Amino acid sequence: MLPVILIIIGAVLLCIGVFMLWAWLDGRSMWFDAGIYDRSGSSKTDRQFLNLYYIAVVLAPLLCGAVLIVYGLRKWL
Repeated sequence: MLPVILIIIGAVLLCIGVFMLWAWLDGRSMWFDAGIYDRSGSSKTDRQFLNLYYIAVVLAPLLCGAVLIVYGLRKWL
């Protein structure tokens, strides 16, 4: 039962990661709006943390989902 749960959770995380990647690339999401990160007169801190936001919001769900699916398949087989 645990492998099936891991595979399902991994698939959900992959779907979330793909959705967030699509939102990041499409530019329709307000979290990633250029007006937020490219304000004139603001410090570079917002733009420096943009990479961290990308890793946390896009890459982490994709990688964690893939790892959970592989681990679930390994336990199952």
